[in-house]
Amino acid sequence: MKKLSTLKKSLVMALSVASFSMASVSATQAATAMNEVTAASQSKISLEQALALANKAVKGDIISADFDQEDRNENSHYDIKIVTNNNEQEVSVNANTGKVTKGDTERLDKEDLAEYKAMKQAKVSLSQAIKKANQTLKGKVLEVEFDIDFGKPVYKVEIGKGNQIHKVVVDCMTGKITRSQVSDVDRDD
Repeated sequence: MKKLSTLKKSLVMALSVASFSMASVSATQAATAMNEVTAASQSKISLEQALALANKAVKGDIISADFDQEDRNENSHYDIKIVTNNNEQEVSVNANTGKVTKGDTERLDKEDLAEYKAMKQAKVSLSQAIKKANQTLKGKVLEVEFDIDFGKPVYKVEIGKGNQIHKVVVDCMTGKITRSQVSDVDRDD
């Protein structure tokens, strides 16, 4: 009976540690997302401006962009991927100064090339998808990317507003919003 009691104590302790660890990870993720929304809102360069700056430095088709916060805003930047001549060029735009830095270039593989060709067939541009997704929210666009979602070409747009991240899926052919999801990023949750 004593061994069973010790086993129960060990099990309860292990479950408690696991629950605390999961709660801590969840709180850390929420704080990171909230800090990112705040940092993006305070940056001097918007995602749309960063796209224009990146495309000026590297001519091609933008396939994705996202805000990346580092060091309390000082090194916050947008990571942008541009396809040119079947190569994917990474470009970084400083969110406060607008300084553009070119990163790695890699050749598109067959899967990426197929996705890129699907994007080239789209009737809605990446910029139009951003505008459509943010039409009623008037938040800060944090991320946009082209993707094949359930066999259909779409743009996925993340918008931060207040204590929420709105994930919006825009159909590339019609411009209609096909899905929208809201996540709370409040630290107290």
